[in-house]
Amino acid sequence: MSETIGGRALRVMQVIDNIGAGGAQQVVVDLSNWLALQHGVVVSVVAEPGSSRARLAPSVRFIPQRPTGFLRQTRALLRAARAERPDVLHAHQRREALQCLIAGRLLGIPVVEHAHTRLPSIRPRILSFRSRMIFAVGGAVADMVVYDARRPRSRVVVVGNAPAQRHALPPREWPSLDATAPVRILAVGRLVEQKDPLRFVRVVAAVAKTRPVAATWAGDGELRADAEGLAAAIGAPVEFVGQVDDVPDRLDSAHALVMTSRWEGTPLVVLEAFERRRPVVATTSAANGLLASGRGIVVADDADDDEFADAIVHVLTDDPARTTVVAAAKSWVDAEASPDRVFGPVIDAYRSLAGRRVGR
Repeated sequence: MSETIGGRALRVMQVIDNIGAGGAQQVVVDLSNWLALQHGVVVSVVAEPGSSRARLAPSVRFIPQRPTGFLRQTRALLRAARAERPDVLHAHQRREALQCLIAGRLLGIPVVEHAHTRLPSIRPRILSFRSRMIFAVGGAVADMVVYDARRPRSRVVVVGNAPAQRHALPPREWPSLDATAPVRILAVGRLVEQKDPLRFVRVVAAVAKTRPVAATWAGDGELRADAEGLAAAIGAPVEFVGQVDDVPDRLDSAHALVMTSRWEGTPLVVLEAFERRRPVVATTSAANGLLASGRGIVVADDADDDEFADAIVHVLTDDPARTTVVAAAKSWVDAEASPDRVFGPVIDAYRSLAGRRVGR
């Protein structure tokens, strides 16, 4: 099926800071590919080059953005939009949304944006989430836009997220575990304050007090040296492997995914864990409602390290509890997180906004 507007293919420009390995970047790739391959939309992506560029479909045009100042990047975006003539500009961060709003105002192009995470604070509020429509990846993120940014509920659409790396092969069986085998714990994310990798290191050390453990953190960031130093100092068996492109395989090899984040949206890696039938243990702020109704194990944000460790060990050693959690998570992700379900409201908004523009 090919989406048309005014007798020609619908054109959409995605704008993000970079096309690296983050969750928002994966959404841009998956959304762009879905639009281009499933709906015949002419898609362009404006961003600084990064590791996820290779995942873009051949028909998606990549327009490299240079890491310069705000005004220079805005002028570059304006030139790209004049050349590509998109029907809709779709921003994926607040800074890029402001740039799109400037370009859109000058060229008469409607702007939408994604809210990918629940932020601890919104500053400056007056410049945040001012687009025609905001796609929130979860209910808590939508509430942030409405109550913290004070934007009308009518402009916010909760779309959820879809697993970024749906694997061609089914998940492997959960690895067997006995009293002598190491518990294999996986964390995936940037090594930054938001993800709280230092807490992860301490929790792994707490697990190691009661049984063998082998933990892996996949991802890189500014706190890597601090996390590695803490792991060495307290004897936490954590391997820091940097950025990886084999998350499904690593989930298959793990006994559990653990998240210590201080804030999140709808983490793609959690959906991937649901897909791969691996239990998830996460802080309340990391789970952000995603583990409700028995889909995972939620640990209070202020729980101590031993309590967190006990929750991990319990779900891994209580076979009936783990089986129930994994089944609930898999059923939910199959029903609620397909690309058509998640991205359908986005293309509906494109049609509506582009139609109004052509009809003027």
